[in-house]
Amino acid sequence: MARLADYGIQVSDLSNTRKVMIQGHEFPVSFTLETMEYIADIYDGDYSVFEADMNAMLKKAGNQLTSRNLSASDLKIMRALIYGMLRTGGLDESPATIFKFLGLSGDVLTAYAACMEIFSAQTFQVEDIKKSTTPQDFQSPKRKNQKQSKKKKRR
Repeated sequence: MARLADYGIQVSDLSNTRKVMIQGHEFPVSFTLETMEYIADIYDGDYSVFEADMNAMLKKAGNQLTSRNLSASDLKIMRALIYGMLRTGGLDESPATIFKFLGLSGDVLTAYAACMEIFSAQTFQVEDIKKSTTPQDFQSPKRKNQKQSKKKKRR
């Protein structure tokens, strides 16, 4: 079996991983499908709600987040993203423990900024899906085609 290293790929060099400094310690963060599962845990099992909330927050803030324009729901979004990416990076702690550890210091904004850079580069946008030809391969056939097939079989 081949390994990624056999192809010259180093997992630590991928664009979906990075290290962030929190309270003087360096932690790996990563964004993968697993991250979406961790975020969904914070969002009562629904990652799509998180992504909608994230987009609404960014639109409301005009892509300029400051302590003056952050609401409680915005902080939840930030915590969820950082939590999910820390867990995917390998930190094995509960949400409550990680949130307590994060506190509300400048490290949170620094970690969030790093996580957002990775998140923004990794997520699919509606425009990307519209450009893709693959999603139509997974759609069920149109009714019209099914009716025509049945008519041909009856003849």
